[in-house]
Amino acid sequence: MSQNKRLRTNGLDDAQPGSSNTSQSTPDARALARSEQAKAQLSATDVKKLEVELARFLLFADKKNIPTKKQDIIKHVLKEHSRLLPSVLEGARKYLKQTFDYSVCEVDHNKNKYYILRNNIVLPELQQLTRPTHALSQLALLTIILSMIHMANNALDESDLWDTLKILGIDKSETHVDFGETEKLLNEFVKQMYIEKHKLTTSKGLVTHLKWGMRAYHEVKMSDILLFVASIYDVDASVWKKQFSSHDGAMEIS
Repeated sequence: MSQNKRLRTNGLDDAQPGSSNTSQSTPDARALARSEQAKAQLSATDVKKLEVELARFLLFADKKNIPTKKQDIIKHVLKEHSRLLPSVLEGARKYLKQTFDYSVCEVDHNKNKYYILRNNIVLPELQQLTRPTHALSQLALLTIILSMIHMANNALDESDLWDTLKILGIDKSETHVDFGETEKLLNEFVKQMYIEKHKLTTSKGLVTHLKWGMRAYHEVKMSDILLFVASIYDVDASVWKKQFSSHDGAMEIS
């Protein structure tokens, strides 16, 4: 997978920041049983065709980094065979795993059910971020922002983000030579579910806190973030071992 695999500019166009529950796509036993009964009414060839069509539909959405709505699968793939969703999804899941080593994750977001393809992001080395290529630029900025959010205990004031980025020569009011319109790019990360925005009323008034989004938890290894931050500060990664252990569990730091 290329390093900018999941950082294209389209996202979840109607999603708003909020809590998301995720799981590997494992169908409910009763729903799967009902689906298997409905599947028996079709030929094996027709069922396989639906499984492959669904796999392609998920891949197309993933190429644009768009989480796939359950309703869209029914509308564009299953149509009158909506009862087949659990068994057809299971077949598509196996196909994607065996062929592309993708896992299908089910996401409950703002009372809607979505599906995304999971694969691990390969974070860039620190030296690659000094002069990022076009392919690395969005991933580089995302890595920096996710690192800052985590070091703020997963609740970073958006104004603090922009103040820090400005010190690094990244001003949201200007078009950056590598990152382009950074404020627009941050909003794209929100749409893509890498980052969540939460508006809170505090003693300072209304503030916006940035948190890790659902997709970041699925695709970014916390240990990679740890090593990235350690490389910036030129310290041993074990300095922040306790801080990161709450996410990755007990980590082996050499």
